[in-house]
Amino acid sequence: MSKLLFQVSTFFIFVSFCFSCNEKQTVFKPTSTIIEGHITSAESPVIILQGEQEVKSPLDQQGKFRIATDLVRAGIYKLSFEYQSINLFVVPGDRINITGDYRTLSSGTKFTGDHANENNYLISFENLKTETQPQDFQSFFTQKEEDFISAVESRTTKLNTHQQEYQKKNGPFDAVFAEMLANEIAYEEAMVKMNYPAYFTYLHPDSTFVLSDTYDSFLQNIETDSEESLMIPSYKNFLMLYLEFKTNNDTSVVNIPSAVKKFDIIGKSFQNQRVKDFLYYQLLTQTMDASVNDASMLMSQYNQVQTNSEYKNEVNNNFNRWSHLLKGRPAPGFSYSSISGKQVTLESFKGKVVYIDVWATWCGPCLKELPYLERLQNEMKTKDFMFLSISIDQDNNAWRNMVSDKKMKGVQLFANNAWSSTVVSDYLISGIPRFIIIGKDGNIINSNAPRPSSLEIRRYLTDALGS
Repeated sequence: MSKLLFQVSTFFIFVSFCFSCNEKQTVFKPTSTIIEGHITSAESPVIILQGEQEVKSPLDQQGKFRIATDLVRAGIYKLSFEYQSINLFVVPGDRINITGDYRTLSSGTKFTGDHANENNYLISFENLKTETQPQDFQSFFTQKEEDFISAVESRTTKLNTHQQEYQKKNGPFDAVFAEMLANEIAYEEAMVKMNYPAYFTYLHPDSTFVLSDTYDSFLQNIETDSEESLMIPSYKNFLMLYLEFKTNNDTSVVNIPSAVKKFDIIGKSFQNQRVKDFLYYQLLTQTMDASVNDASMLMSQYNQVQTNSEYKNEVNNNFNRWSHLLKGRPAPGFSYSSISGKQVTLESFKGKVVYIDVWATWCGPCLKELPYLERLQNEMKTKDFMFLSISIDQDNNAWRNMVSDKKMKGVQLFANNAWSSTVVSDYLISGIPRFIIIGKDGNIINSNAPRPSSLEIRRYLTDALGS
């Protein structure tokens, strides 16, 4: 199991020592476990226990449910409804009863039965984590390094003190839970610290930001390659952030896609197969959404190293769904009305490189890109290039007014049916703004291209013109 940060209390260091000596079991033979209860005002007809696998159970009309399943691992599971979830500590063989109201799930839920003390505390703990998050995001992440570290560790102290005081009043925690809770706090702290350089640079892009040589020393006290930690809520998020952190600080290889670099780092930096399987799965899933072209470079290797059949099948099915948007494939066509009411087709721009912006007037990130898009349009004045913006607004007048008020350049089109339009479905658009580059031959160059504000967009567009 993972080691603790220096700030963790002596009590938890003792628990960690005992746990590492296997005083407490975390892996069991399949053991019958029952989780049941009554959640009033529930909007979802189904409740899901999420851990190594998902176990679903219906809620009846009164909100009563019963999950009976064989579990093999002790851990902090997630109990999910359609829009909300709570964490739940479970040891195989437990019988846990839950009562609450869906409208106050994160504050009013009560537990009885096995490990009620631990689960009642988890409700309080999650609320405290929310309460102690920085209120002024910009000020928090632009502090001087030493002030930032002090602020982060002050929050950790509050979290540790809170659970110690709870145990004094309500009795000691199960040793496995205490270890997991301590590591949950440690991983939370590490994630905030790893975010610091990226957020500081984002908020102050013109600054000459340099970390101290010892800044990443906090990672020396955390076990990053832990199968047991997969049952701790924050660990999976920690893993992906840790992979990003290592990639950003790895200067040994340059001029290769970030996803390829991360794939290589997973193979070199992690030994536990379950952890590697999870990381490979998450990396390919995220890469697919960002760039199916980059994902295509990894699919062969992925299928060789992935040992989890569910992960493998899901990624392959997802890749097959995206494959029609690979570089070189014919771009799905469309026909929409321009601001003047004329029908305009994608086919009519064949012979030109087309940079497509799918946006809407209500989309804040879309509007943030408009000044950068206008700057690009002023720079890329060539007959071989076309800027094409497609609004997926429901309100045609709102679109017309904004195009007029902002004097938007390029070809402005209005997609019928908003999120149900063909451009959304054909290009698998799940969020906007979405930018697409189509080559002179009408084939896709990049179905999820960099935004106008990105540093690399000019290189992409220049390369497209030369292709």
